[in-house]
Amino acid sequence: MATVAREDGVHSQERKPRGCEHYDRGCLLKAPCCDKLYTCRLCHDNNEDHQLDRFKVKEVQCINCEKIQHAQQTCEDCSTLFGEYYCSICHLFDKDKKQYHCENCGICSFLLYNFIYIPTFNI
Repeated sequence: MATVAREDGVHSQERKPRGCEHYDRGCLLKAPCCDKLYTCRLCHDNNEDHQLDRFKVKEVQCINCEKIQHAQQTCEDCSTLFGEYYCSICHLFDKDKKQYHCENCGICSFLLYNFIYIPTFNI
């Protein structure tokens, strides 16, 4: 499920750009549909003629050491934090914005964090 962590103690004067305009992350997603690397599904969808299914992502590439590996919160080689928040279902890597994975909606959200989910039924 979802995991939250903090990156502590590592400070450098020059920091590589992380992520894209949509997300702050330390990895690229390997799109299973076309085997191309993109920072996020939105960047993928804006550049391709098909959509990336976030639930089918299995691999990521570290932006520091460039190792392709199983999707997880930190790099298995250099320990780069891919995202303070990571959801293993949606494969969302980002800053900790108090997101959570909503089992009812099936995706991660932060907009409805303090609200009660009320299902609607077609009657």
